[in-house]
Amino acid sequence: MKKAAVLLLGGILAAGLMTGCGKSAENGKKAETEGRTTGAVTEEAGGEEAANLNMEGFPIVNEKITMTVYGCRDQNHAPWNEVLTLNKYEDLTNIHMDYQEVPADGFEENKQLLFASNELPDIFLKSDIKIDQIATYGVGSGQLMVLDDLIEKYAPNLSKIYEEYPQIKQAVTAADGHMYTIPAIDISATGSMGFKQWINKAWLDKLGKDIPTNLEEFKDVLIAFRDGDPNGNGQADEIPLGIREPDSIYPLAGSFGLQFQMKDTYNIDENGTVHNWLCDDAFKEYLIYLNDLYEEKLLWQDYYKNDRAAWRSNLAGEMYGAMYMPYSDVFVNCEEDYVGYKPLIGPNGDQMWTDATGSISMLGSFALSNTCSNPEAAVRWVDYFYGAEGEMFFRYGIEGETFDYDSNHVPHFKDEILNSPDGFMTALGKINLVPGGGFPCMITDNTDNVVASERTKEAAAILVDYMPEKVYAKPTVSMEDMDRLNAIEQDIINYKKEAVAKFVIGEWGFDKWAEYCATLEQIGIRELEGIYQKALDATK
Repeated sequence: MKKAAVLLLGGILAAGLMTGCGKSAENGKKAETEGRTTGAVTEEAGGEEAANLNMEGFPIVNEKITMTVYGCRDQNHAPWNEVLTLNKYEDLTNIHMDYQEVPADGFEENKQLLFASNELPDIFLKSDIKIDQIATYGVGSGQLMVLDDLIEKYAPNLSKIYEEYPQIKQAVTAADGHMYTIPAIDISATGSMGFKQWINKAWLDKLGKDIPTNLEEFKDVLIAFRDGDPNGNGQADEIPLGIREPDSIYPLAGSFGLQFQMKDTYNIDENGTVHNWLCDDAFKEYLIYLNDLYEEKLLWQDYYKNDRAAWRSNLAGEMYGAMYMPYSDVFVNCEEDYVGYKPLIGPNGDQMWTDATGSISMLGSFALSNTCSNPEAAVRWVDYFYGAEGEMFFRYGIEGETFDYDSNHVPHFKDEILNSPDGFMTALGKINLVPGGGFPCMITDNTDNVVASERTKEAAAILVDYMPEKVYAKPTVSMEDMDRLNAIEQDIINYKKEAVAKFVIGEWGFDKWAEYCATLEQIGIRELEGIYQKALDATK
């Protein structure tokens, strides 16, 4: 954006909010004109809007317009019509948004009812529109607008990202070859992965131990944590490995040659062949290793109960010797005692960190209904946040008002925000919609430290070179496959969670492995594999 826009942005004062339009006529039908469905400006439907629209710079429109916006409000957000950056941006763009935010608790049910009623907003923002919902409400009913032409013509920042990162564009392309959503993109090192691995360096130093490099050394360190009283309280209350819940047992899988492609239990080879490894011998070997840790009380004994409150309480008390977390904000009180380390070398020499995100933190972060009143202006509105200037503005706010640069040109929030008596995240939720994630924008190494501390960035930097060369997101599947996929996948998720936990805690012996694999085959694991293979092949 031009320097004049930057000067204007810094000088804008507070603003108000907006009231809007965007209702659809009949549930399950495409828009009446193909021009509206695809977002193309036509003489009949879009001429007036086009005349009011500026193709670059600010304001986006000459005469103020109003659009309705539906989305998920995090508990740390101020009401969206009171959020600083959104108000500043209204004055800059001349676009008034009528925000219809819904609390996170119950949001999915509310979203489904909204589509069922077909009383749709102009814009879906932070709405987490998932793969199956893209297929149902985009490809199927046409309630979501096709964005291909709009992005090409009105979103130069996003188009540039798609050109540089074609895998991101592939991930948001539906089975019919069209794009119905815009993702939240994180191309920072910290955002390229979910969990980072942490180990208590203070405990290692006290016990005279080095950071482990392989699985055997790791177990030896965990035994030292269990028996050596590293916290010095005279009690055997240390928890050597603090895995948080049943779904968090997978970070070590890379040491056994198991990827976590599509954010699930899949390997994809250089030829693009999809394979679910839940029945593989390598996974069995991994579970035997975890079972051994559990039996020796080296793994948190309550991990399978999914008790987040108890887990966080243990972390706050610095009870864990090693654990996995995306960011250090939840253990800031003892952050300095923990460091990141390289992936452990497995029994066959594998050393891989597989908890990769594919640079997309939310697939359906932004979308337009098929009756959006001003799709061209809406896409211009969101595209700003995918450029360097808009990224900094959304993440940090206004220089001198909410943040300052240090001598190295690194942004830092004002002390009154960092040390707010209401807590940092609540203070941040008055500035932007960062808390809870999922806002449609780009995050880079320049702005990830809003939530990523230097210690987190260091932990991520250690792991990034060990990630798979190519990371796949789950492709959208065809409508004819969607019902079958949902049925199989949900059954596999439920069975996997139960069975894997029973193997780890020893409730099932490994003599039941063949029965376990037969059950997965009966549920349809290979059929599911085939559905994803077909969908992935279609994206090529």
